[in-house]
Amino acid sequence: MRYYRLLLLALLGALLACATPPAPVATPTPFMVVAASPQPLATVTAVPPTATLPMPTSTPPIAPSATPAPVWDNPLDMEMQATAVAHNANFYQLLPANSGRWQFDVGSFWHPIALEMNQTTAFLLDGGRVLALDLVNGTPPTPLLQPGDFVDGLLVQEPLDLALVGPQLLVQDRAGDLYALDLAARRWQIERYEREIGATSSHYFVALGYDTVGAARRLRLETSYSYAQYFFAEGQERQWLLPEEALPVDVSGLDDRVYVLWGNLDGTATVALFQETARLSEFAPTVVMTQPRQIFATETAVFILDQAGNRLLSLNPATGALQALFHLPGVSAFAVSGEQLLFAGRDQLFFWQQPENNRIITSGSTLPAPQPHDTAVWQTTAPYAWPITGNSGDLTPRDLQMPGAPRHYRLGIHEGTDFYWANGTPVYAAASGTVIRATLDYERPSETAFNRRRAENIELGYTAPDNLDFYRGMQIWVAQEDGFVARYVHLSEIKWDVMEGTAVTAGQQIGRIGNTGSPASINSETEDAHLHFELWLDDFYLGQFLRPIETRELVAQLFAR
Repeated sequence: MRYYRLLLLALLGALLACATPPAPVATPTPFMVVAASPQPLATVTAVPPTATLPMPTSTPPIAPSATPAPVWDNPLDMEMQATAVAHNANFYQLLPANSGRWQFDVGSFWHPIALEMNQTTAFLLDGGRVLALDLVNGTPPTPLLQPGDFVDGLLVQEPLDLALVGPQLLVQDRAGDLYALDLAARRWQIERYEREIGATSSHYFVALGYDTVGAARRLRLETSYSYAQYFFAEGQERQWLLPEEALPVDVSGLDDRVYVLWGNLDGTATVALFQETARLSEFAPTVVMTQPRQIFATETAVFILDQAGNRLLSLNPATGALQALFHLPGVSAFAVSGEQLLFAGRDQLFFWQQPENNRIITSGSTLPAPQPHDTAVWQTTAPYAWPITGNSGDLTPRDLQMPGAPRHYRLGIHEGTDFYWANGTPVYAAASGTVIRATLDYERPSETAFNRRRAENIELGYTAPDNLDFYRGMQIWVAQEDGFVARYVHLSEIKWDVMEGTAVTAGQQIGRIGNTGSPASINSETEDAHLHFELWLDDFYLGQFLRPIETRELVAQLFAR
């Protein structure tokens, strides 16, 4: 039955065949982002963003900086070394003796979640920003795209992944769209518009990849229905179904082979090889993987970044046997180009086997602390209680119900975690704090009001802030003692003694589950009843600018105490 549901997914547009990348120009030129043609669904207008993309003519050896880079270290992890020995694999420890490092200004990039590179430029995704880093001249990062920009008249909401495919840089937005930057024409356009999908079920594309041999085929990884998908220049498509319980993380292609990395509910990770229509059993890695982040396949190795960026595995592409293990100094993304390995961590790039390549790069634009994609800011010692006792310890296995998922019916993004249980089920405070908002005077809106809001969303191409608050329905906001603000949304009832200024403790009942504000409430007061729980730090929600697997880990940690 699940197979036939997949057949309902209508995917848009034919893709242009990839050409040979153009030769780089001698000097940097203005990188103008120009809309190809206005989208009829979007009436908003703005001045397109501009940027300068470094495109040097050659890649000479990089001279060391006049100021030596600060000393860095990567203390030996004996367990990693033992794992390599147990699998008869090579063990490498990134150190100043074998790797170079570029140090950028504090706040240049906090937690990169995607990294691509060619001979002259690295493209990095951090905080929703697509940045270009000049690998020849070592200039500060140049923003190419970021939330709030417009592409073809459509508001960029939250870029989630990127892939360098031939002469194009592809960027996947959480809202569903796929943007393409033509590196020769220096122009952004929408390659696939999938923000509004009509009557079909919600899709959630969480990762991009490509065929590292042919490059004319793109790859996407979908988590709502759990499948990997090749889509071709001619508009043809091919799909591989993943196990129902898989938590998709990343995908990489190699000619007619597709490697998929996913998390498991027990905390481990799996990488599998698919070819034609089947999963190949001969590819069977035996090394245990946890906290997966990225995968990239080449003819000689399948690289897996796991253990939250502290380890890189090199697997045999045919069998999955462990070939090498790299002990890393805490990174969050990596890229492969030919024989080069590049790693990105907070404000740092690491160049494997280039110990002479050290620089300090200053005077770039930075993001101030705290940032929501700095996973450290979400660490708290405050005890958290499950907001619904009926499903205590049962975090939803569906990424579509987690923060950061698309919400196609309103052309926006989901900002919280859904806890599904029966209508009227008690809702409890997750942590102690003070109520700063309680919509005690809430009245259920009419169908006309819902239709008007939807029309506004379609006209804008996204969910306006006041419309988003409308969809939350009856709600309670608690300023917690740990500095976060928790929002309890879609309630059917607020306890009589809960109002603005009320102090609440973890585990105290504050309301009941409902469906207020959801489109289902138009026809029923019980359909689609659930608690929508959000956690905020200033103007950012937990999970913003993070990979879905990272968000899941953070939410699980909060409620693990």
